[in-house]
Amino acid sequence: MFLENILKDLLFIFILSLVSCIAHSAQISSAKTVNRIFTEGSTGAGFYTAEGLPECKWGIMYIDLSKDAGKAMLANVLTAKTAAFKVVRIDYTVSGSGTCLASGLHIE
Repeated sequence: MFLENILKDLLFIFILSLVSCIAHSAQISSAKTVNRIFTEGSTGAGFYTAEGLPECKWGIMYIDLSKDAGKAMLANVLTAKTAAFKVVRIDYTVSGSGTCLASGLHIE
């Protein structure tokens, strides 16, 4: 009986930790001004906005440069910054740790 309760508790903890690691999709559809852009390593980049991104840990929207779509998004972010365009929509996923990864980006 005691061992069964421990196993049930461990299974419950495992399921909770698994669910917390699964990323969920979201969307920001308010205009944002790109404030700062960065790259790190060989496949990572990201940006901050003047208005902030409270949905994302540290206010950073990350971009995966290992894919062509990520490179295109970084080009859009650079264009938005240099031409003073607004980012009007960001599709992204949130990891279990709260970091945001862009999966789509629209500028205007």
